[in-house]
Amino acid sequence: MIIKNEFPILEYSTEKTAIINPGSDSVKAPRLCLVTFFEEVLNDVVKKYNGTIIATYRSEMRTFHVYQFTYKGIEVCAVQALVSSGAIAMMTDFLYGLGVEAIVCCGSCGVLDDIPAGDIIIPTRALRDEGASYKYLPPSRFVEVSPIAIAAFKQALDAHKIAYVECATWSTGGFFRETKEMVAYRREEGCKVVEMECATMAAVAEFRGKIFGQLLYSGDILVGSEQYDDRGWYNNLSAREKLFYVSLEALCLL
Repeated sequence: MIIKNEFPILEYSTEKTAIINPGSDSVKAPRLCLVTFFEEVLNDVVKKYNGTIIATYRSEMRTFHVYQFTYKGIEVCAVQALVSSGAIAMMTDFLYGLGVEAIVCCGSCGVLDDIPAGDIIIPTRALRDEGASYKYLPPSRFVEVSPIAIAAFKQALDAHKIAYVECATWSTGGFFRETKEMVAYRREEGCKVVEMECATMAAVAEFRGKIFGQLLYSGDILVGSEQYDDRGWYNNLSAREKLFYVSLEALCLL
């Protein structure tokens, strides 16, 4: 059944089976998967743990290999993430179609509050200001992140005595439309960080009955009276490596 609306993005089909569905008869992935935006860290880990390619996600940009390896006696897989809502929705569905049951994603975010660069954030819910989540779930303002994944993050972080911030995140599809007034508006709603994929991945997981969680480190800052400061977020290699391994630890708890 089609739930109609004046605005097409809010129209929703209740039909579970699509014309094209994710899945593979020839590939069976481990139940645990790490999706990361940190290509350089992923490459090092794959080499260190003798990762092997078990599947390939193909896009018009390039191919993205899914690697399988053993971490502390547990079989996991990992892949570099695609950026933005529509792209990550297809990759997420592709992974669940391979037999993955739980996905942990690690990446960076912009901050809407006075959060130091490199600090770790656990999103507990995501404001749906993107697009693809509306193809998986009926319209709502927020989508919740799996409490099972959140608990695993806390356990892993506490074990290493690493401090973290829990908050709502603003998932936007408009990187160049983060205006000062919109930032202020999102802050009023409780969002302390902004990124582009969390709401989508959480929606796909809820639709498929799977587990999803995300860890972020604070990158650029979008508030304050000073000129915009990217704080060199893309060069923060120590934060990226730390977040990857904490995410891997949490994944193995699921």
